[in-house]
Amino acid sequence: MSYEEGDITVVELKRYAYCPRILFITHVLHLDEVVSEAMEAGLEQHDDAIITPIVAKLKALRVLRSIELRSELLKMGGKPDYLIITRNKEYIPVEVKWASSDKGRVRWDHKLQLAAYALLVEENFKTTVKRGYIYYLKDRRVAGLVIDEGLKNLTRRIVENIHKIILEERDPGIVSPPTRCVNCGYKAYCRPGLKLRRPI
Repeated sequence: MSYEEGDITVVELKRYAYCPRILFITHVLHLDEVVSEAMEAGLEQHDDAIITPIVAKLKALRVLRSIELRSELLKMGGKPDYLIITRNKEYIPVEVKWASSDKGRVRWDHKLQLAAYALLVEENFKTTVKRGYIYYLKDRRVAGLVIDEGLKNLTRRIVENIHKIILEERDPGIVSPPTRCVNCGYKAYCRPGLKLRRPI
């Protein structure tokens, strides 16, 4: 699969959820992220054995790894870490993250990512995706997510908004709290001198 001109990726939805201005910085200003050691650790390949408990729990018939998918409707592409197909022909996207869960739940940016993969799977396999899973490496926890129509519709609206930011070259401004900016790889372009005081 090859992306078409004007396509965005599912990873960009995750970035949008973190801070919409990242899309303006990368697509309009064409500036690259400053990669930290923590981010490099997150890019390392993980062992497929990590998801063995999920595969067993879901009674997987097939497990597809890093399959490339594209949506003509959304002008978006992406590769879920894993796509599990159960014996009941249910398609379930699974991601592995070098992060901690949100107190055992799927984090907001990862919810959008799973919903986006659900939309890609639905268009490519002519099925309905109802759930997804994230394995969080830092706290060694599996978090499940129900992917309902409300979340899918919200994801479609965000995809549309991302395309508008890029096509109209519209800067959404700084909308994230400073605490989120401290470890951001794009901080140098938005808040270069930002340092937060540690609580006494």
